[in-house]
Amino acid sequence: MKRWRPLRTLIIVCMTVCLWAAGSGSEFKLFTVYAEALTASDLQELEASVEAALRKRSEVLHFDYTGDKQELSEGIKQTIRQAISRDEYTAYIVDSYFYSIRSWGGSSKVKLSLEYRETLEQTAEVDRQIEQVLGRLIRPGMNEHQKVKAIHDWIVLRLSYDTKLENYTAYSALRTGSAVCQGYSLLAYKMLSAAGVPVRIVEGTVATGEHAWNLVQLDGSWYHLDVTWDDPVPDVLGQVRYDYYLRTDKQMRQDHEWTKGYPASAEPYAEALAGKGSEDPARAAFYDQLEEALSYKWLKPEHTAATSAVLQSRIEQAASEGKTGVKLRYLQGGQLKEDLEAVMMKIPRMASYKAAYSPIGKDGAVLLELSFILHERNSSK
Repeated sequence: MKRWRPLRTLIIVCMTVCLWAAGSGSEFKLFTVYAEALTASDLQELEASVEAALRKRSEVLHFDYTGDKQELSEGIKQTIRQAISRDEYTAYIVDSYFYSIRSWGGSSKVKLSLEYRETLEQTAEVDRQIEQVLGRLIRPGMNEHQKVKAIHDWIVLRLSYDTKLENYTAYSALRTGSAVCQGYSLLAYKMLSAAGVPVRIVEGTVATGEHAWNLVQLDGSWYHLDVTWDDPVPDVLGQVRYDYYLRTDKQMRQDHEWTKGYPASAEPYAEALAGKGSEDPARAAFYDQLEEALSYKWLKPEHTAATSAVLQSRIEQAASEGKTGVKLRYLQGGQLKEDLEAVMMKIPRMASYKAAYSPIGKDGAVLLELSFILHERNSSK
């Protein structure tokens, strides 16, 4: 049964442009905590100064701009946007900005006011808590595949989706244990970055509206990671899903869209994992568990039955080995019930059985979990 997803809102930076001609005698009033007085001779210097101010969470900047006034008027909006976008984490905690330009003689006065969703002190607290968590979560010798799974699982288990749409930052996610997609993505960005895993924040849309998720790089390849959509709604204690774990562009575009330029993701993660266990025996158990968690294990021929004859053969083999059940992918999912009943009637000594199955992939296949009881063999006197 499909579950309706609640609206996931991505906060896009609001840009209100306030321009006043010299001598207009009016100015937008905004409450400020402190202001910085700066100088810039061109847009490049202006961008660098704004970028530095953003890192300090400065709220009001005053510039004496000595460069070309026309260039300033035409380029300031893009310059501010570029400064904000330099750091992805900062870009998603800037709530809004306002600027004004007053020009006379050979110079211009620029006032830039910024509002943030997360203070510098709150970001520092995020960093402190992440350092503590990673100290427990990341063990010496873990590679990036292990780190990504550990962080993904921790976030899913630690957070629940904020259906009230109130918590948009990593700080509020850690403080309340709840967040919208932006909070999930920012926390994942911070944790993965701190663990040394290359990561991006992606903004796009889904059927319910604007949405945010991550891209991570493993062994040189990029993959989509949507931690929000891997967390059940309503929250299920102890449950982690992997429906949106390290997916390609093609896989992700089935229900996610984006228009900005991001690193391409083409190699299926299932292919990247193939052979990892034999190449790295010390982590073979981890890769085997990961493939099972991601259902990749069931894509392999030895765990797949394409016909009822193969299904019967797998069950008979399990029974002959003294097993009391099988788990495999059955390609004819729509016919499973009828096929299974017919197969079980053909197997000698079959006393009873219980079967559970669920869709796996999008090709009509199902994952079958079958347990059975056999009649005792007749003993000769």
